[in-house]
Amino acid sequence: MSKFTSQTAREAGRKSKRGPSKRLEPNIEEKMKLLYEDVLDDLLLNSKDLSPSEKIKLLSHLSSFILPKMKPTRDEFTMERIQEWKDEGPFKNSPHPTE
Repeated sequence: MSKFTSQTAREAGRKSKRGPSKRLEPNIEEKMKLLYEDVLDDLLLNSKDLSPSEKIKLLSHLSSFILPKMKPTRDEFTMERIQEWKDEGPFKNSPHPTE
């Protein structure tokens, strides 16, 4: 069995059936960037023409790219309240809706 060297790696790469890289050509990337910039410029210029509901939708969609996503957490206080609810609540045997 032979060692894997840079020469054998080069040969294996030539025999590979995976094909060329799936990266976009720089020409296409540049065109896409221009298209995005054009759309954003248009949104900024015509933002006054949007209805309040359209503005909220736009803000909601854009914020998902800008603001970090938060995961819900349970601290001691929350866990104590859940336990109290189970012990004292009107439906003692039913599961808590947040669990």
